[in-house]
Amino acid sequence: MSNFFHHKFTLVFSLVSLFFSLGGFLWAVLALRGLGGGPFVLHFNDMLGITMIGGWDTILFMGILGIFVVVFNTAIAFEFESRSRFLARFLVALTLVLSVLLFIGFASIIGVN
Repeated sequence: MSNFFHHKFTLVFSLVSLFFSLGGFLWAVLALRGLGGGPFVLHFNDMLGITMIGGWDTILFMGILGIFVVVFNTAIAFEFESRSRFLARFLVALTLVLSVLLFIGFASIIGVN
């Protein structure tokens, strides 16, 4: 357990990534539950219009996969900490970028629907 608190940069970035992924997912579920079973607009393009629709299964898959990726990358980053600090920080930074993009994706799905 002391290994987690020894590497504060990795821990903080991983927790922020988890917050973005889990927060966006829960926000989307709570915001879209009032709309019923779908179908939901998942992708909208100004030139082509609606290009992708889906239901709860797609939204749940995106949320669970995002959380899984954050947890998995966090475990890998903590293993990298003992070998290469650069790789660990690079991995958690990329995970944070992925989480923010997932959060933006959930926010846009809520906005379109």
